[in-house]
Amino acid sequence: MKKKHPFSYLFRPADILLPLAFLAASLLGRGAAALALFAALYAVKLCSLAASDGLRATFAAQPSVKYVQGSAIVALIAQLPGAALAALILHLIPGTRALIPLVPCGMLLNAEQVFCEYLYAIGDKKSAMFSWCITAVLTLLGLMLCMPRNYGAVEIAAVDPVWPLITSALSACVGLVICIALGGKRNPVLNFEVMRRAPLSMLQAALCPALMLAALTLLWPAGPVAAPLFAGLALYEACRTPFRRSPLESRPLNRLLLAVAAVAGVCGALSRLLPHGPLSDAVAMTSVALLIAALCAFGLYGSITIKK
Repeated sequence: MKKKHPFSYLFRPADILLPLAFLAASLLGRGAAALALFAALYAVKLCSLAASDGLRATFAAQPSVKYVQGSAIVALIAQLPGAALAALILHLIPGTRALIPLVPCGMLLNAEQVFCEYLYAIGDKKSAMFSWCITAVLTLLGLMLCMPRNYGAVEIAAVDPVWPLITSALSACVGLVICIALGGKRNPVLNFEVMRRAPLSMLQAALCPALMLAALTLLWPAGPVAAPLFAGLALYEACRTPFRRSPLESRPLNRLLLAVAAVAGVCGALSRLLPHGPLSDAVAMTSVALLIAALCAFGLYGSITIKK
């Protein structure tokens, strides 16, 4: 039998599909739309106490399906007040009101994540992967249709929210139908375990994107930050686990992150030798984003053995 690589036991390919969809949209000239939808998605995620992200750890400690179903229902219910709070906050912050029409899209994408986490919890990995693939493809399609191609500065107000709303609703419907069809007997016991994990879930959800966005914006105020941001986010999501890895589990992760950091450092240094322009900026920004993502991934999910 072919021996699986240790990293593959904890790596879920579905986790990187949505960041890759955002990355592809950015490379195809829809960076403004991708950033706007990403901002709406994470605004709802954080205002709902990162319930969709905390489910993975919650399910790992719930052997009974009825408690798993109860946690999933609580996470779904949390999306409604989370979306309302996110819309209120965006309304109060100057310059972010144009994001409010995309808040329902963020709520629906978070709901779809709940459905996929539930499918993983009941052992149906293929259906979860299929559902998340559909979500990524539809999200990319919505971003491609909501604005014309533009690689320069574009106002968020120019993004048409109708297409992302349609594709997000379709994604959530697909996930819901699959869960109803394959989720087994429904006998949920409501519990708030996912809310008790909210502080760590919110930290894991927000730390890496916030640091990358802050660094890229400060270092390149006029630069196209979308593609580098989503490249770093894809690396970070690939390293996610419900709990911190043990030193043995972390060895392949450490090697991967060290290799990525080394390549990013070399590429960042070489970008300074290139003529100043969009290419050198893109290489440098991507290098910075990958370095931050590698540090955050190790800090939150990795570990090392210190021999005395």
